[in-house]
Amino acid sequence: MMVKIDLFRRCSMLAFAILFFSLTMIGCGGADDTKKRGYVTITVTHNGSPVTEGEVRMMITGKGEAAVGLLNESGQVELEEVVLGNYNVAVAPPELATPDNPAPEKEYPNLPQKYRDISKSPLKAEVKAGSNEFTFDLKD
Repeated sequence: MMVKIDLFRRCSMLAFAILFFSLTMIGCGGADDTKKRGYVTITVTHNGSPVTEGEVRMMITGKGEAAVGLLNESGQVELEEVVLGNYNVAVAPPELATPDNPAPEKEYPNLPQKYRDISKSPLKAEVKAGSNEFTFDLKD
């Protein structure tokens, strides 16, 4: 009787280990490795001048694919490993606040409201394999 229980425990532990390993690999992005990706550089200006404070958000509607990055001092953001596809693009004030350190209220006149909401922004980008460059001049 003791031999059967010991054998059952070993088999159960082996099955658990295999299941755990399989779920871990899937959770680590194993399923997403098949998606083709590109490199994206986005330049954002407002009436011709670089926008140096802001967050660029890209999303494929209904697909759950997104990319986000902060603009640098040149008004650019570089995003690696962006899944290929047609994206809606928004440029909004940076969300750097935390519950313990709320951001001060600040106006961003170089980020017009119509570009801040990903579902309403007129900005679009098609990401293809390789390098992609987009320039968006935000108009009032």
